[in-house]
Amino acid sequence: MSLKEFFNAMHDFASNMKFFNKINILTVLSVIGAGQNLVASDFHSGRTAGLSGSGHAAPLLNDAIFLNPAFEAFLPTYSLGAAYLKSNAGRNYSVSLQDGRAELFQAGVAYTVREDTTFVHVGTSKSFIQRTGVGLGGKFYFSNATRTGGRDLIFSVTGVPTEWFSTALVIDNLLQTDAGTSRGFYRELIIATKFNIEKIFLIYFDPHLAPSAPVAGGYGFEGGLEFVFGTDLFLRVGASKNAYIPWLAQRGRGYSAGIGWLSPRMAFDYAISRAIEPRAVTAHVFGLTLYF
Repeated sequence: MSLKEFFNAMHDFASNMKFFNKINILTVLSVIGAGQNLVASDFHSGRTAGLSGSGHAAPLLNDAIFLNPAFEAFLPTYSLGAAYLKSNAGRNYSVSLQDGRAELFQAGVAYTVREDTTFVHVGTSKSFIQRTGVGLGGKFYFSNATRTGGRDLIFSVTGVPTEWFSTALVIDNLLQTDAGTSRGFYRELIIATKFNIEKIFLIYFDPHLAPSAPVAGGYGFEGGLEFVFGTDLFLRVGASKNAYIPWLAQRGRGYSAGIGWLSPRMAFDYAISRAIEPRAVTAHVFGLTLYF
């Protein structure tokens, strides 16, 4: 994707969505210039992959850009992240920046390259009621072979009523364009939950429905367990069924395991994820995020 193509896409998107104009466009573009895949998360970070794609109700740090932009309102940090995925189906990488400290809106941007497609994600959120946030994201995708592409939206609402429970409603690929469905990007409704048991055992369950998807009526789920040791070490396991697998660009089922380490200014994550259907593929995902 050339810089000119990106500017044209950003201009068209902003013209159609007046709400998007409230984002600091100059900041977003400067990040892309400096740094120069999607159904229900086009790229899985090390943490998300360890949970088999679940965690929409409480994504940490820059995962919110991909999973649930509304949760950016609950992440009051500046964070810079990078992730790398290697599998026998190819390699993916992603870089991202998120600003959760702004008073008016919280926003983030990510640049992701898969074997088949390049993505630019932007997201913004606002806490409009105590412990409730609403978010809107835009994504632009371009074929690496033909340079043709499209765009779509992700809308989400998040509620954190108590310390032990959070939930979110996420609508991915809201527009469901012809360009998107030709790539498998179908509109998807996700109702996500997170249960925090004594801050040492976290349960994530994200059932989803993609009515137009040609797999089991579009029903499926992503689920994960996260075990906290002390305050800085995390062990994760997960499983999914009829869920989108980004590095395959197809729906299927699989399982995963991962580990994470969190310091006062840095987070490191690693996951091994195994797809069983539609074909057997193992992926290794590494992620590093700096935040302050």
